[in-house]
Amino acid sequence: MPTPREQLASILKRSRIDAGFDSHGALAKRLNVSRPVVSKAENPAQPVPSDALLAGWAGVTGAPLDPLTDLAHRAKSGTPEWFMPYLAAESAASVLRYWAPLLLPGVLQIEPYARAVLSVERYTPERLAELVAARMERQQVLGRAYVTAVIDHHVLQRCMGSPEIMAEQCAHLITVTERPDIALHVVPEGANVGLWGAFGIAARDGMATVNLTTLRDVSSTATDLADEAMQAYERILGAALPRADSLEFVREMESQWKTRA
Repeated sequence: MPTPREQLASILKRSRIDAGFDSHGALAKRLNVSRPVVSKAENPAQPVPSDALLAGWAGVTGAPLDPLTDLAHRAKSGTPEWFMPYLAAESAASVLRYWAPLLLPGVLQIEPYARAVLSVERYTPERLAELVAARMERQQVLGRAYVTAVIDHHVLQRCMGSPEIMAEQCAHLITVTERPDIALHVVPEGANVGLWGAFGIAARDGMATVNLTTLRDVSSTATDLADEAMQAYERILGAALPRADSLEFVREMESQWKTRA
């Protein structure tokens, strides 16, 4: 499925051509902007056009403005389209469960850690900033939902960015998981469970939305999938350390990363 930015670019191009503007320059002259402004608006690799440009574009070409601004807003959010169903469920959930064998769940990441994780992809600086901001915004669920996160011990032993970032990340985990509504459990060495991939479960009013992560996030409210995910989660949780022991492990990792910093 095309991303919101790709959909926006396609609609802008189609509306320009349908309105009789065969070239970028012709529309640019009518809008009283430079030709690159128009060509960049139709290029999904470029930043989202301004609201003023979209309004002018709609006025000149006859394209409906509301769909343009909606797509622009979704593109600016930094959230991939295929993640939107789970994001909506996560933001409204009363109970959240995460299993993370490789990386910390997004809702527990500090900004430098998230930036280090996302920087491995070929994002423009603008797109990277949007994605990091979107990940930080997800953390608004903390304090509204009861969160249980289970992570593999390797997650805090893997250096993301720098030892300084990892020490800061561990300190953040200690702070947030001392709260009564956030539980962190660490799966110790030797407990080889859940290695097939991360997942999250967002639940509210008896409805569970599952987000499975392999090459791409896939969200579903299918009852059979939710049941399987819950069973798998309980097996992983059963192999993890208690909260107090898990917190002590995080403190030890913080100390180790500070030593290496």
